Amino acid sequence: MKNAFEYYEKTKNSNIPKNIKRFMDMKIKPGRCIDLGCGAGRDTVFLIRNGWKVTAIDKENTENIIRNSLNEEEQSSLNFIKQDFKNVSLEPCSLLVANASLSFCNRKYFYDLWNKIINSISKDGYFVGNFFGINDTWARRPNMTFFSKEEVLNLFSNFEIINFKEIEKEGKTALGVEKHWHVFNVIAKKK
Repeated sequence: MKNAFEYYEKTKNSNIPKNIKRFMDMKIKPGRCIDLGCGAGRDTVFLIRNGWKVTAIDKENTENIIRNSLNEEEQSSLNFIKQDFKNVSLEPCSLLVANASLSFCNRKYFYDLWNKIINSISKDGYFVGNFFGINDTWARRPNMTFFSKEEVLNLFSNFEIINFKEIEKEGKTALGVEKHWHVFNVIAKKK
C-alpha cells in the first residue's frame, strides 16, 4: 500500500502516454470513458480536460488525488469507483483506457476481465492501453499476466487495430528501479 501511494504521487503529473496523445489526434467525439486501473488519474484528468466523462476505476482509493487535480467544473465529469479486477463491473462506454494496469490482473481472472472489457465497449468504440510482454523483467511475478505478441493480437479479434507498437528497452520504473521493459501499446476500434 505504501509503495502504491508513493507510485501514485510520482506518476500523477507524469507525461501523458503516446497512445493517449495519438488517440486524441484522431479527433474522436468525446463521450463516456472508463479508465481501468486509473492510479493517480493522469489519463483521467487529461481525458476530462478534453471533454470526456470518465469513470475512473482503481483497487486503491485514489479519488482525492484525482479530484485535487481537477477544478470544480471538471470534477462533475468524474465518477470514481474503488474495485479490483476480480470483481469489477464495467458500464457501457465508447472508450476504455487501460495503461500500465491490465498485466497486474492475475491470469486466473484475466480472461473474465477481458470479456467484461469487450462487452463494455460499444460498437465503433475504442480501446487504448497496453500489456506487458513475456520478455519484461517482471514476467517472473506469479500474480501478474504477461503476453506474447500473438496473444495480444488474439485479444483483438473483434477489433480493427488502429495502432500497434511493441517496445523493448532498458529503463527505470516510476520508483527509480532499473528494469527491462517489454510492452505492447494498442489502439483498437471495436467492430
